[in-house]
Amino acid sequence: MSAAAIDGVAALRSVVQRVNQAAEKAGRVSDQIRVVAVSKTKPVSLIRQVYDAGHRSFGENYVQEIIEKSPQLPDDIEWHFIGNLQSNKVKPLLSGVPNLVMVESVDDEKIANMLDRVVGNIGRKPLKVLVQVNTSGEESKFGVEPSGCVGLAKHVKEACSNLEFSGLMTIGMADYTSTPENFKLLAKCRSEVCKELGIPEEQCELSMGMSGDFELALQIELGSTNVRIGSTIFGAREYPKK
Repeated sequence: MSAAAIDGVAALRSVVQRVNQAAEKAGRVSDQIRVVAVSKTKPVSLIRQVYDAGHRSFGENYVQEIIEKSPQLPDDIEWHFIGNLQSNKVKPLLSGVPNLVMVESVDDEKIANMLDRVVGNIGRKPLKVLVQVNTSGEESKFGVEPSGCVGLAKHVKEACSNLEFSGLMTIGMADYTSTPENFKLLAKCRSEVCKELGIPEEQCELSMGMSGDFELALQIELGSTNVRIGSTIFGAREYPKK
């Protein structure tokens, strides 16, 4: 096993331990919290070693990357797509990754309708989706405005029979200074969505918390159920030189 792989496996164990500790501190059950190992820009060999250590939830941000990696890896991996998704990439994504379990980045009706249509056309089982909410108000971030999250969630639940509305996702601010506010806002959105749709809050996931702020996101009043950890497990991202 290469040094990078040993580090990745050790880092994964350390993240899982930190999740367990944060959950315990918040009086939460750690098996209700999913760690998605975000492997963007990382080679298949490294993902395979984290898989061999027993991990099954992996996330990717780019369609091209996930459709190249997925066929080279075991089909019991549960892939999450967490990047911005364009309409013309929906079909290649769904056709190329049969074990895609969730799209976390639905941020308008157009993409929801496209996903719904393609899932129906290729005859795969309903796809779980999260509505991405822009809780920080940053123009560089994707996501529906908080005021629009109830409407979009309702659209997915009522108009998209091939999708399963599963909750909400957000990306906190990179400097973590206002992140608690971002996370509190997502929790507030969840309360409003659940009330409007008549579903219990525990059936509505909150995907929030990344390498720098996941312990914060797991606090009981914030209540993340899905943390997306990339660099802490896999090391810094390797982007091609421009």
